[in-house]
Amino acid sequence: MWRFTGWSRSMPALVTINTGVVVFAVCIGWHSSSVRHVRFDVRPDRPDEVADTKPRDTRAHATKIFGGNVRVVGGLLIGACTLGIETLRNLFWNAFVLGFGLSALMRSSPDLLPQVLRYVPLEFSAFVLAASAGHHLAFTVLRCLAAGETPRFSPSVVVLATALVMLIAAAVIEAGVAQHVAELTP
Repeated sequence: MWRFTGWSRSMPALVTINTGVVVFAVCIGWHSSSVRHVRFDVRPDRPDEVADTKPRDTRAHATKIFGGNVRVVGGLLIGACTLGIETLRNLFWNAFVLGFGLSALMRSSPDLLPQVLRYVPLEFSAFVLAASAGHHLAFTVLRCLAAGETPRFSPSVVVLATALVMLIAAAVIEAGVAQHVAELTP
C-alpha cells in the first residue's frame, strides 16, 4: 500500500504519468492519420457542429472555446468517480484527436501548423494538470476510505485553478489565431 500511496500523493508524478499518456496518444493519432489509403469523413453529423469559419467577435469566440475546454476539464474531473479510469480515457482520446488533427493539418495546410502550435501546448498542458488533479482527488478519496487518512484537497484545487487560468489564456490565443486564419482565407 505504501508504494501506491507514495506516488499517488505526488502531483509531479501524476503530471509525469499524464504527460506520458498525452505524448503516447498524440503519436498514435499522428500515425493513424498518416496511414496510406486511409479514408475518413471529416464532415460533422449535425449542422451545429460546424466551426465558425469567420469569427466576428474574438471575445465571444474565446468564450465559446473556453466553454468547450471547461467541458473537457469536467470530463477529466468526473473520472475521479471511477478512480481515474474515465480521466485516462478522456485524456487519451483528446490527445489522440490532437495527433490525428495535427497530422491531417500538416498534410493539407502545413503553413497553418505554426499558428495552431501557438495555443495547443498551453491547452494540453492545462488538460494534463486537470487530469492530474482528477487523479489526485480520486486517490485522496481512496486513501481516505481505505486507510483512514485525513483528506488534503488543496494541491488539487491549486492545480485545477492553474489549469483554468491556462485555459483562459489558451482560449484567447486560439480565438486570435482563428481570427487571423479567417483573414488569410478567402
